[in-house]
Amino acid sequence: MKKKIIIIVIAGVLVVLAATMYIMIMNPFKIGIDPLVTSNGRIDTGRRLEISFTYYKQRLVASSQFAFWIEDMDGNYIDTLHITQWTAKGGYSYRPLSLPQWVSVAQPSSMSSAEIDAISGATPGNGTYFAYWDFTDSNGNPVMGTEFRYVIEGTMNNNDDVLYTGIITAGESVWEETPMPVYSLPDSGYKNMISNVLVTYHPR
Repeated sequence: MKKKIIIIVIAGVLVVLAATMYIMIMNPFKIGIDPLVTSNGRIDTGRRLEISFTYYKQRLVASSQFAFWIEDMDGNYIDTLHITQWTAKGGYSYRPLSLPQWVSVAQPSSMSSAEIDAISGATPGNGTYFAYWDFTDSNGNPVMGTEFRYVIEGTMNNNDDVLYTGIITAGESVWEETPMPVYSLPDSGYKNMISNVLVTYHPR
């Protein structure tokens, strides 16, 4: 009986320590619910790229991170439409597997706190969301040219990632496409994290 009590006490202490360590790591990055634009907040005027997607949060520690960004045709960074706050605010230094492509292209370590705040939000709840690009760069300046590249990266669980990419042709006609996902682990059990991706271009 005494041995069982000791085991229970030790187990309880270990649980408390694990929870404390988790909070110490996560709290500085203010993880919580901070949705992207929902259907009620959709933008319906002006030249824009609209990306809609269904998001299902994974209940895992090394998971549920995603980023949407724009590059030129040579792969040079233009702007981030949205990134989950944990990674943007330094989580990539704790977990190098979190959105490695975005980190490599966007170089968040060189961004100011204001720049990070402008592009990030806390991990949202389950639902359908919209992200927009207004054809400006990270400084708010209009971009030149008619062809760009959009990239969507998601870290579903540790090194289990998903990537959507496509070309933006900025002409005079509306178009839409459904990009196909590329998974780092084809047999991933977390493919529902980001799904139903639809990209639409509106010339005005």
